[in-house]
Amino acid sequence: MTALTDRLPDLAGLLDNLADTERRELEDAFLRVLALSQRARPTALPDQVPAAEPEQVAAARARNLARAAQVRADLVRDSLSTAEVAARLGISPAAVTKRRGKDDLVAFRHRGDWRYPHWQFTGDALTDGVLDVWHALPERSLVGRVRWFTLPSRQLDDETPLERLSRGQVDAVIEAATAVGSR
Repeated sequence: MTALTDRLPDLAGLLDNLADTERRELEDAFLRVLALSQRARPTALPDQVPAAEPEQVAAARARNLARAAQVRADLVRDSLSTAEVAARLGISPAAVTKRRGKDDLVAFRHRGDWRYPHWQFTGDALTDGVLDVWHALPERSLVGRVRWFTLPSRQLDDETPLERLSRGQVDAVIEAATAVGSR
């Protein structure tokens, strides 16, 4: 198979920060999309409607995949291991695992290991309201739910949910969480 950067050198920069396996997966996905999208223009599409070239569609999808990989890498970088959480909370790693199993900690899997976003902790305890908000979010992408806490929200006057939680405004953040995806 031809390498992605041989087909579209301008996308090479998007791949520089990825691990080799993630880069190969992204290249393979790009080339599959490219192969599938090299079909004739749909007959139902009027001539006045411009259709993107197959390589443009594949490049856009590759950019989205690279962005998603970068978001996940950022989340992993800003998270704690089971041992780090145990030390922070003053409990055993087994107790951390037990709490995670009961949904008493926000966690996500990465390469066979559990990671815990650092933002859920204030000192040696969970931030008040984090779990209530976590459970109020719709069951969608786990990474999207983790990331939601750190992004400005229109429902919260462009503040992040974490900023509001730090001021004890749990009810406002729960209300914003329930509005996710309701548009």
